Amino acid sequence: MIMGLRSTLIAGAIALVLALFLLAQCQHARTAGADAALSRNVAGAAVESGSDAVGTVGSVGASEAAIDATGRTNDAEIHKAAGADQGVPAAVDAAGRNALCLRAAYRLDPRCLRKPAS
Repeated sequence: MIMGLRSTLIAGAIALVLALFLLAQCQHARTAGADAALSRNVAGAAVESGSDAVGTVGSVGASEAAIDATGRTNDAEIHKAAGADQGVPAAVDAAGRNALCLRAAYRLDPRCLRKPAS
């Protein structure tokens, strides 16, 4: 009788250990699946974010190019307007040039480049 009880206890202990092992393996598999899904979602979000950034940079570049082209067109119109050859007071000329030189379209214009202080 004691042998049978002992065998039953050993078999029960083995069954319990196997059940706990199986439970741990299932939990590990579920966690791995969740990690893989999370990685896929993060990668997808990164690709989408990168695509959005490229689109935004392209849109900003096109917008800046259009603004700069308008500025150059305006400059040409001003210089060919009647009376454009009339003298302008130096302070007014300097203020106008300073304002124009702040724009990207004029930043590299030789009239906007400052000479280093001596």
